[in-house]
Amino acid sequence: MAAAADYSRGLQAPVLAPRRSAVDVVRLAILWLAIYFSSIVLVDVLYNIFILLAIGSFALTGLKIDRLNMPFVFFLVVYNLGGLISFQPYTDFDWSREFVLGTNFVAVTAVFFCLLMNEDAITRLNVCKSAFIIGALQTSICGILGYADVGGLGTYFSMYGRASGTFRDPNVFGPFLILPALYLLWDIAHGAKWMVAKVFTFFVIVLALLLSFSRGAWGSIVLGIVLILSLSIITSESRALRRRIIVGCAVILVAVAVILAVALSIDEVAKVFSERFVLQKDYDSGPSGRFGNQLRAIPELLIRPFGYGPNRHGLFFPENPHNVYMMAFSSYGWLGGLAFIGYIASTLYIAVRSCFQKTPFQAHSIVIFSALFPHILQGFQIDSDRWRHLFYLYGVAWGLAAINRKWLILNAPAERSAPPQARASASSCA
Repeated sequence: MAAAADYSRGLQAPVLAPRRSAVDVVRLAILWLAIYFSSIVLVDVLYNIFILLAIGSFALTGLKIDRLNMPFVFFLVVYNLGGLISFQPYTDFDWSREFVLGTNFVAVTAVFFCLLMNEDAITRLNVCKSAFIIGALQTSICGILGYADVGGLGTYFSMYGRASGTFRDPNVFGPFLILPALYLLWDIAHGAKWMVAKVFTFFVIVLALLLSFSRGAWGSIVLGIVLILSLSIITSESRALRRRIIVGCAVILVAVAVILAVALSIDEVAKVFSERFVLQKDYDSGPSGRFGNQLRAIPELLIRPFGYGPNRHGLFFPENPHNVYMMAFSSYGWLGGLAFIGYIASTLYIAVRSCFQKTPFQAHSIVIFSALFPHILQGFQIDSDRWRHLFYLYGVAWGLAAINRKWLILNAPAERSAPPQARASASSCA
């Protein structure tokens, strides 16, 4: 009992749960709305307004910084500095101006999400989780209705015969759904409350993701599911939980297979699926295809220290590279490109390490990494340099690394003496 009491006292570290005030409730409400509106890109001014309100409200009322946040800030500053240097000859070029402003904007939001974790992290993570799930559910329903063209909604919520929901591009709509789907999968596998509602929401989101016909999103959700279930089994100290995860995984796979079979029984769906379910399309291959253009661009970028200039790749080739790493060198030169590579590598390192640290944030660390890693791989086939939800993942991954370290320092003696059941109870996302 004494050990359990010590453990409980250890959980009162400032990184977890300070006293709730009226100001904090307002701040959390604004944060929830900002995350929710990130799912409505058709009216993106709403996200811009509320994320700026969230940044302002937290900055004015207290936003802490940890020294472990500084490498993240450094990489983003150098990356954007490379962009500003490459931008100088093209200040009158609209595409470049908008690109630089957009990249700076998402970088600021990423730093905000990182710093947000330094206090009351569990509450803030769960607020964001709730907003992502509700936003994903509403945009998924819109996407499904749009794909079916119910009441003429296809004009607004579908593109090119693919579900796009409240996004402007099915290839962004699909990846956006991955994080909320994985959060729901974690809750389902771990027996969280409101099971029926969460199972229903999970399958609605997965169906919408399927109907986006985004090859990157398909691969990302499969890899994300494999990662989250594997890490759950590896990091769990309970045999019963491991068995439940394995059984739950089998049930989910069967259910997804049934949904896929039903969807493919519709001729129109089967036709688009067969067209999209290939590793390379016609526009990918050949010397003038996407990958051929990338190969032709590499020698040129090796002799251009400042690249082609922000968002100017399409002036030298038929289209942008559809590779976020090449886009970094193309738009932001050697300085920005190298900073971006270092930024991604260090983010992966700290995100993986967080997954295996026994803290109250471990569940969130596993979900965030399981969503982030597929996005990083997807960057090899799509320009994801200004995806809002991806910069949320970057920021939170670094924020989790900082608070995991802080919690271990503050609670190491209590953790060693805590009973197994107390340690297990601390691993919930709820």
